[in-house]
Amino acid sequence: MNVMLPGSGLFYLGWRKSGLLLAVGFSICFLGLVGIFVVGYTRYLSIALGDDLMKGNNLEQAGEAFHHQWLIGLAIAGVMLYAISSVLFMVVRKRFE
Repeated sequence: MNVMLPGSGLFYLGWRKSGLLLAVGFSICFLGLVGIFVVGYTRYLSIALGDDLMKGNNLEQAGEAFHHQWLIGLAIAGVMLYAISSVLFMVVRKRFE
């Protein structure tokens, strides 16, 4: 369970607040990342498939359509939440053995 949604394993093992906090935080990061990517990809396609790609600064705008800083920041935050959840899950699981 903890592999698909970090924090859900903790929620199952009785650490409800920690599990819920990690699961909600990871879900926000994941959905935000997907949302920014879809909006950026739509913007990129409209620029790339337009008639005037080489006019003005459209070529530069095509490269900046994805908001790289936001994508990298949300990905790092999601990986950190995943790592914290995995460590806590191992600690809690050892207590139940």
